[in-house]
Amino acid sequence: MPKNFYICIVKKIISFNNAPALNLRQQDLSDWVNECVCERGSKIKRLVINFITEEEMLNLNQKHLKHDNHTDILTFCYNDQSRIESEIFISIDRARENAKAHSETIENEILRLISHGLLHNFGMKDSTKVQKEKMTKEENALMRKFHVKHVYSEKAL
Repeated sequence: MPKNFYICIVKKIISFNNAPALNLRQQDLSDWVNECVCERGSKIKRLVINFITEEEMLNLNQKHLKHDNHTDILTFCYNDQSRIESEIFISIDRARENAKAHSETIENEILRLISHGLLHNFGMKDSTKVQKEKMTKEENALMRKFHVKHVYSEKAL
């Protein structure tokens, strides 16, 4: 008598592409992102976080947003806020510059940028001074959540 067997394909819902060498574990980041999303009553369908060069970021900004300037992050949301489906592009070059300019670690700057991208998925804007201030406050809250549960690890990105 043949035995039944099942094949289960586990699809990774959070992906990190071209991640730089950092003192952040992908599993810690994934857990943190999931927690942040769940706390807002949402789920992740697919989230891709891409680390790219400054030149690649400029090309994306020109092509998709018709902006001819550099930026540290671009977020493309394909979701309805209850089920996150998004691509986040982070300029690692800009992240390093920002970290240095603000006397911050690159790890904290990456956390800030991921937080920023997540908040865009929840409909937050940062076009005005008031919106930027609110966004920064929310970024700080999300970053604190990461630091409460995770410490920088030797098993890094």
